[in-house]
Amino acid sequence: MKRNLKKLITSLFFATLTLMFCVASETGAFSFVEGCKAFSKGDWENSVFMLKKAVAYKEYETPDAYYMLITAEVELNDNKTALDDCEFFLKQFPDSIYKSRVTYLKGKILFNLKEYEKAIVVLSDFCHQNEDDDMYSYALFYIAESLYENYQYDEAQVIYERIVQDFSESPKAPLSQFRVESILQREREEKLLYLLKQTGEEYLAAKEDYERQLKMYNSDAVLSSREKLIETQQHNIELNERVSDLEKQIAMLQAQLAREQEKQNSVLNQNVENLDNDEVSGEDIPSMEPYDEKKERVKALKQKAKEVQSLMDKEN
Repeated sequence: MKRNLKKLITSLFFATLTLMFCVASETGAFSFVEGCKAFSKGDWENSVFMLKKAVAYKEYETPDAYYMLITAEVELNDNKTALDDCEFFLKQFPDSIYKSRVTYLKGKILFNLKEYEKAIVVLSDFCHQNEDDDMYSYALFYIAESLYENYQYDEAQVIYERIVQDFSESPKAPLSQFRVESILQREREEKLLYLLKQTGEEYLAAKEDYERQLKMYNSDAVLSSREKLIETQQHNIELNERVSDLEKQIAMLQAQLAREQEKQNSVLNQNVENLDNDEVSGEDIPSMEPYDEKKERVKALKQKAKEVQSLMDKEN
């Protein structure tokens, strides 16, 4: 009797396990199918929800499910979760056909998270191994953008120019061209600002020397010597001429800088208009805000130029 009861309990136990496995299997299958349906419709929230339930079951922990899950998470801007899933994918499925795309997505996610150094490493590895991939020009672009954000403008310019030259049909070509023009514009402005700064300092030094010589000219010590007086007068004439020349240089540099800035604004507006007409996903195009990281320094130089101009006006 006890033996029969034991057999019955054992049978019920295994029957229960079998039933639980079947229910779990059906739940996993349902979640996977519903996740795929939501993914195909672009319903990213439901897709992530159902696919996460699906991959909780071993039989649905597959490269396909995880690739869709990562893509949906990226679409939802859930970058940190997507990055974790990318790393899991690359470790768990190193031979998957999706490996190259997941590697690209990992690099782009790192860029979105402002991990620029890491993004450069991952995207460079992608480019090295996938030269014929459709996303190659995109990867190059985000490498250049990472360098740009790290103020490595010369290195970034080389890559932008390569995109424009070798991948002219890429959706990233117009923005790359804009970046090249912005970098060149920045170089011109930097040179003008440097010249303006140097000329302004030279003007102030010459003015101080001029005023010092005037004081010496009015002193009794100088007046006691006619030869020294004549020499000082001649020197003051030369200083006055020098100051006049510097005033002209400053005015010319200020006008040139204004023209360059007007030109940059024109280029910016034109490129924004062109980019608006491109059939490119807005999410995939980062901000086009041009070189504002040195705004404070530029502002300070312009303020100094105004002070110099004010001094010039007082002299006149």
